[in-house]
Amino acid sequence: MNDKFSEKPPFYITTPIFYPNGVPHIGHAYTALACDTIARFHRLDGREVLFLTGTDEHGQKMAQTAEKEGVTALELATRNAGVFDKLWTALNISYDDFIRTTEPRHHASSREIWRRMATNGDIYLDTYSGWYSVRQEAYFDEKETTLGEDGVRREPLGSPVEWVEEKSYFFRLSAYGEKLLAHMEANPGFVAPPERRNEVKSFIRSGLRDISISRTNFDWGVKVPGDESHVMYVWVDALTNYITAAGFPDEGAERWHFWPADVHMIGKDIVRFHAIYWPAFLM
Repeated sequence: MNDKFSEKPPFYITTPIFYPNGVPHIGHAYTALACDTIARFHRLDGREVLFLTGTDEHGQKMAQTAEKEGVTALELATRNAGVFDKLWTALNISYDDFIRTTEPRHHASSREIWRRMATNGDIYLDTYSGWYSVRQEAYFDEKETTLGEDGVRREPLGSPVEWVEEKSYFFRLSAYGEKLLAHMEANPGFVAPPERRNEVKSFIRSGLRDISISRTNFDWGVKVPGDESHVMYVWVDALTNYITAAGFPDEGAERWHFWPADVHMIGKDIVRFHAIYWPAFLM
């Protein structure tokens, strides 16, 4: 760490990593500009800043889009990650690191966080059946879905869901409800604004269920340690990017002093993943 910053604590801010199955839109630019403004402020205030952005390149949605275009998933990811990077250059986004989840450093980090969750007793193998949205890369209870007049069942944001049955590894999210609520009570600024925090707390109080964290019906993702017939559910892989950039699992890495992050800037549609799943994985 540079001595000139030693009088003030470091500051770590992240955008969500963006899904490169298509080109950027105004929402991506808005998020990057908001984070850029905050990062520049803290640099002017004399703090050492790590500003992270990047692309979330695994998952069934990427594999399906690549197949439709007649290219490999990695070719699609590389092409569209470049488009995001060019846009950030055009907008003068002052990021310090652009992470791609296909990078070797991220695969190593994701596999290590999986191993630690498994060692902690939080992962077990079972069979999953339920409604899955390829677009949202998320599972939904039937009560969260609606059947349209066209006969298509959809999740709350409107994307179609399909019935999935397969062997899957599960994370014991049900064990973390009280711990998460206690953390939020002790840290009232953990989720902001307040209405989103209240939504998260209400969701936790309604009862957390264990979540599926692996897939077997496609192979475009980070392989599960010890069972490479499974790839990690994209949100385990994607969320881990934030700690990958700090150097995990090397806690002596040059950037490790930035961890944990000060701000994860996200959209309201991914609050559940960041405010419930991510801290539970880290616990």
